Amino acid sequence: MNAAGSGPSLPLFIYGSLRDPAVRARLLGRRTDLTTGPAILHGHVRQRVPDFDYPFVLPAAPAAQVEGELLLGLSEADYALLDVYEDVEDGLYRRAVVTVETPRGTLDAWVYLKGPGR
Repeated sequence: MNAAGSGPSLPLFIYGSLRDPAVRARLLGRRTDLTTGPAILHGHVRQRVPDFDYPFVLPAAPAAQVEGELLLGLSEADYALLDVYEDVEDGLYRRAVVTVETPRGTLDAWVYLKGPGR
């Protein structure tokens, strides 16, 4: 699921359950090669849906922002597992490339946005 000009080596902007190290360890194994750092996604909002335990992120006004973290060190195989976890095939979430702000500047990252199936 690569967007044009991007690849799985991009970091992942995380804002919900994947911020929990125990959840990441359950999905990806206990790994010392994965690191996180603070990041902000501008122009998006975090949204809760009634009767659903997990948040969604979707595009919004430019002044809106979502605070989260960047998860670095993911492989193509990791993204395949995460796509299943996020129900990408069923349209619950969709993976997209966004630009995030970090303490060291801006960079491109993947994010799981609200998909067409919800």
